[in-house]
Amino acid sequence: MKILSRYIIREHIPPFVFALAVLMFIFLMQFMLKYITRIFGKGLSAITIIELVFYNLAWMFALAVPMSVLIAALMSFGRLSGDNEITILKSSGISIYRIIRPALIFGTIITIMMIIFNDRVLPDFNHRARVMFSNIGQKKATLKLEPGIFFTVGKVSFHVEKIEKTLGEELSERVNILGPEFSSDPTLDRLRQVTIFDNRDPSKIITLIADEGYMVYSKKKKSLLFALFDCEYHELNTIDTEEYRFSHLSRYNFTLAAPEFELENRDDNLRGDREMDVKMMLEKVDIFTREKNEEAEKIITKIEDRLQILPDSGSALGSDTGAVKLTDIDRLSWKEAADKAHRRISREYQSLRISSSRIQNSRRMMNSYMVEIHKKFSIPFASIVFILIGAPLGIAARRGSLGVGATFSIIFFLVYWACLILGEDLADRQFLPPILAMWFPNIVLGLIGAYLTWRTVKETTIIKWEKLGRLFKQKRQSEESLPELS
Repeated sequence: MKILSRYIIREHIPPFVFALAVLMFIFLMQFMLKYITRIFGKGLSAITIIELVFYNLAWMFALAVPMSVLIAALMSFGRLSGDNEITILKSSGISIYRIIRPALIFGTIITIMMIIFNDRVLPDFNHRARVMFSNIGQKKATLKLEPGIFFTVGKVSFHVEKIEKTLGEELSERVNILGPEFSSDPTLDRLRQVTIFDNRDPSKIITLIADEGYMVYSKKKKSLLFALFDCEYHELNTIDTEEYRFSHLSRYNFTLAAPEFELENRDDNLRGDREMDVKMMLEKVDIFTREKNEEAEKIITKIEDRLQILPDSGSALGSDTGAVKLTDIDRLSWKEAADKAHRRISREYQSLRISSSRIQNSRRMMNSYMVEIHKKFSIPFASIVFILIGAPLGIAARRGSLGVGATFSIIFFLVYWACLILGEDLADRQFLPPILAMWFPNIVLGLIGAYLTWRTVKETTIIKWEKLGRLFKQKRQSEESLPELS
């Protein structure tokens, strides 16, 4: 029996690895198409892009593994059934339950590994991916000059009339004149008719007009460096418009701070629920539980105090003795007492509303964290559920092709994911407890898998392929018999 178990488990490994590779490739292509505008075109290095993709592979892997298990079960049992190996095993007295047991062991191993992965690896990868997305979002695209177009960086605008290429000895001579900071750019272009408007100082407006210039970006200074030749310097005082300065310079160096062109690795210690492990989320649940209980105790205490200490009619009307006849109270006193009571009731009502709102918020946050905790276990457990579905369907289909496995996998995984999303939404709205919401898909598909397995053991036909074939054949014949339209 150990030989049979090893044989069946080995049959699952190649299709599992193949399906996992295909699904990871599909997820990766979908990710690249979705975020291509946010990643490319910003001057990011290849290492940065690879690092960002690597961190996002974690959530792709967490989703692809259960689907791969389902495809592996369908393909492996489909091949065993198509080659009549299942029939041989059954004729040898081995039951379907015994044949499926090694696959369940395989699914259990995958489940345990994915639970550890979802709790230990996935949160950190999600956090790093989010931080990188945030840093990339704050980085502006690399500046590429084009002639005749105004560019604005902060409160500085500049315009270049013409761009000329410099090659050979001319380039080396210019680099020697400009200095080492300009030697980092091997394609240093000559800029003609450069105009710069500097509005960084609100008390003055500076305008620079140069016949010739060069520009580079300094990563060390995180600034744009301009070397301007044959330059006119114009400075207008915005406070005293009669004050005006003019200078003509053979060379002028202009520096413009542009940190937004550089990717800064800003760390972020704040984590969302999908960036925490189970221990962190349980600590959050304890905090919100204490807050909820404290607010509930405040409400109970206020209600008890108000029920025990009720003002009599005399004190409410401002009397010390309380021996005041109602007929002796004038209208003004009645109005003052009513206003006082109304203000007091309003304050108490607002206080109760605030406490109730805090309780609802605490419950909502508790549900949110509990949903993520159960999700870390329920999604990996789907590997076992998919074995129960894939094994009987593979035996019934008697086909071990990737097409059959992928088709059934997509159908059942869509059903599973729809139930998971629905359950999460109902849990967030507090219509269902988190444990039921997150385990509902496994319960539904688990019952379907148990039913399919029972039907397979009873040797009853699950899918009548002959009827489906005849149905498609009749439909094709009816379409061919239709008269052609002239």
